[in-house]
Amino acid sequence: MKKIIIIVCMFMMTVSAFAHPEGPGVSNAKAMELAAHRVDRLVTLGKIEGSFLKQLEKIEIAIVQDQAPIYYKVRISQIPPGQGAPMQLDISFNEEGKALDFQVLSGGVGGPDAGWTGIDAVSLVENALHYILENSGDAKMIPFDKGISSITLSKEMLNGESVAHTQATSNLTSDKLNIYLKLNGSFISAEMTP
Repeated sequence: MKKIIIIVCMFMMTVSAFAHPEGPGVSNAKAMELAAHRVDRLVTLGKIEGSFLKQLEKIEIAIVQDQAPIYYKVRISQIPPGQGAPMQLDISFNEEGKALDFQVLSGGVGGPDAGWTGIDAVSLVENALHYILENSGDAKMIPFDKGISSITLSKEMLNGESVAHTQATSNLTSDKLNIYLKLNGSFISAEMTP
């Protein structure tokens, strides 16, 4: 019986030691996408203001050190107001992408409404992140899947049409990834710029 227990313990230690040989269980882009889902859920539960869905401008992500079980901190920022700091929300995740905690930062002021007419701002950013995740095997996309540091949303004109433009930055490249979406969230195009 002791031998079986020792073998089982050795097996469990070996499995846990090699659980993430190449890093965390989810990539930076996946953690950001999970943050977008979390914002939607927190609004639905009435735990944060609905303006976080409509007025999102930017999502930033950072890997934190020495704060286990927290691995990722994701900051969601609304469109800046005319004066003062924008409303912001921090969400903490473990390395598997499980949301651990959230906090609305104090002192933020609501900004202008961007007037998204198709779907909300969070869904637009989430759709752009889906493009990154669905193409994560592409060599050009790997730096944005693994090392994305921020994604910003704005409304622009493209070929005479109002569109959603997201721009992603990465810690692994100086290039920026620009993803263009129709206002209903459907993909138009993507391009890298220096």
